[in-house]
Amino acid sequence: MAIKYRFACHLITWGNEPRQDPEKVLSEVASAGYEGVEGLPIKSAEHLVEMAVLASKYNLHIVNAGGGSAETSINYNITLGNKASEVPACSRSNFGGTDPSDDDFRRAGESLKDYIAYAKEHNIKPFHHAHLWTMIETVEDAEKMLKYAPGLYLLFDTGHLTAAGSNALEVFDKLGDKIAHVHLKDFVANDPKTWNHRKSKWGEEGRFEELGKGNMGLDVKAILKGLEDIGYDGWVSVEQDQATHHSPAETAKVNMEYIKSLLNF
Repeated sequence: MAIKYRFACHLITWGNEPRQDPEKVLSEVASAGYEGVEGLPIKSAEHLVEMAVLASKYNLHIVNAGGGSAETSINYNITLGNKASEVPACSRSNFGGTDPSDDDFRRAGESLKDYIAYAKEHNIKPFHHAHLWTMIETVEDAEKMLKYAPGLYLLFDTGHLTAAGSNALEVFDKLGDKIAHVHLKDFVANDPKTWNHRKSKWGEEGRFEELGKGNMGLDVKAILKGLEDIGYDGWVSVEQDQATHHSPAETAKVNMEYIKSLLNF
């Protein structure tokens, strides 16, 4: 079975550089072998057109474009021909704290009702990021959140799920049909046995890492195979919040080379 998904590069690794010199960054992303780009700062509808034209110069497609509001983001992604768009993440601090109840998940789901309806009206999938400190930290959280928010999909972030102690592969059995976007990232802890995403010091005791260099059990090859097996045909954004060993441009290349080694192309 041939893979149907495509790879984008998230620009978070470059810090402020995408704002200062977007053409340089887009050139580096294209040179690393990606087909798409995520995290490109967009100031307005006119700026979206400008950036889309610039990205096209390097054979890159803008994915998961963000606007000033959820509706603006959805409109941007419709304009770009994308199939999915991110909705505002529900923070645990607003819905029950570190240990939310089912009622907290229900209230969080209810808060997204209008965004979900707007996306459905325009035939685009609304998704919530699996991200630490939001209502979706673990696979179990994702099941609850999507249960209480009918019509909501998942941004399957392998790094955040792994950092929270989840086995990311469980998503395929439990929510495979609900994946609308992917952030592919790895995680390393100084001591995997004692790492606790609530108590350990982020950045000092644990951090996101280049693909294949994590030590918390993420099987990148199995993730890619799982996406293939479910027929996922969306975007897989390779994301590394900070460069750990190389420049941002070289980090993008290293991650793509690792992916190619796993997929044999």
